[in-house]
Amino acid sequence: MKKILLAGAAASSPSHAQQEAIIKDQLIGSWRVLNLKATTGDKVTYPLGEQVAGYVTITPTRFWLLFVDATRKAPPAPALTDAEAIAMMKTQVAWTGKYTTAEQTAEGIKLTAHVDAASSQAIFDSDRVYFIRVNGNKMMVKSPGVIVPMTGQTSVV
Repeated sequence: MKKILLAGAAASSPSHAQQEAIIKDQLIGSWRVLNLKATTGDKVTYPLGEQVAGYVTITPTRFWLLFVDATRKAPPAPALTDAEAIAMMKTQVAWTGKYTTAEQTAEGIKLTAHVDAASSQAIFDSDRVYFIRVNGNKMMVKSPGVIVPMTGQTSVV
């Protein structure tokens, strides 16, 4: 679905509520992940490998995220062994929560999500803060410091 912005001249500026609605509307949709990296100091890592697959879906009230290592192998049978289950858990992250947005900053639109369901209890009941920029059909998401469930480290993601 393509979004079109119609612009025109007006005598007055949009209200704060109208500006926030425009910003929030730009975020709504399903976004395919292309890259996921974490930075601690000057060290860059790829928590789910260099080939990640997944989606972020943003509704008017909820943020959903599912990422997996795109190179992980399918198990030979539907019932996972303990080792297979551990490998699957370490190669994915999923969570959801309600969110709020704040005004545009130099880093992007500030979005704070409160995790109310997650694949890892390490991030359950926590707040995740992101700064998001939308440019056409691409979204750049940056977090100043969150726990990465696969590593347990707090990193810039």
